Amino acid sequence: MKAWYVPTFNGDLRLEPAASPYRNKKTKLSIVDPTPLEKKALVKIGTILLDRGWIKEEIAEDATEVLINAPLEKVGPEIVNVLRPGPAVLSAVKFKDGHIEIVEHRDSGVTSKELEKVAEKEEAEAAATVNRPTPCCPNCFVDACAPATESLLAFLTVEQHGTWARDRYIVVRGGLTGHVYILAHRSSMIAERNGRICWDATDRGTLHFHDQSVPPEEEVLAAMLILMHREHWLRNEATCLGWAPNNPSLERFTRVFKNPFGDISDGVADSQLTAQVGVLGMAAMLPQ
Repeated sequence: MKAWYVPTFNGDLRLEPAASPYRNKKTKLSIVDPTPLEKKALVKIGTILLDRGWIKEEIAEDATEVLINAPLEKVGPEIVNVLRPGPAVLSAVKFKDGHIEIVEHRDSGVTSKELEKVAEKEEAEAAATVNRPTPCCPNCFVDACAPATESLLAFLTVEQHGTWARDRYIVVRGGLTGHVYILAHRSSMIAERNGRICWDATDRGTLHFHDQSVPPEEEVLAAMLILMHREHWLRNEATCLGWAPNNPSLERFTRVFKNPFGDISDGVADSQLTAQVGVLGMAAMLPQ
């Protein structure tokens, strides 16, 4: 496996196979500008790695790289359970033939075993662990589109790669309904025109959700994986706003699922806060 992605906006924790002669036997944890929360998580991660006998001493506060004495397929499930606790979390493993296998995070012990079993398969190529975006979202707006990130490209088909490179959108088919969705970079012209990043091209309506705590490319990655494999997480009464089958002047959605994480008000309270976090994160990345 080439890498395990755990998207964050500020800071970067990445897992990759160690270089030769340790490749496929040891794992490299790269740490770049960790946030305060990530620093706390690293303390917990260090304790787990010590308990497993995979490192010999605690992770130093100023560490930028840690060599772990275990393969990526075993290390990944342990670390993502610290960085991305469930339940609204899933891990996707992409294989060389293009198909993707999903593990939904519930009980951490069971999830680790399930995830390790999938990740250890010989044809596994890349893995990503993502959060469900927040229902209800701020308006999209036009701005400069940053280059697509490695984590998103690792999961795109040739056709999706083409549309993303050209116009910063991809087409996804819902795993339960078969509906066609257009997912766009939140700072693209398409998102600005539709008002949100997700347009249901089958029902011709906007789904309302966002995650501005991660870069736009990784927001699209999470939405893509969830719509393909856990569609009801993002197609429910909290995201299909304006659904009124008896009122033709409003958006008309078919097959609206029960929200597994709450009701129609899910996400309203924290959507403003999440948007502010995203804006602050983008501001921190701009040159001073």
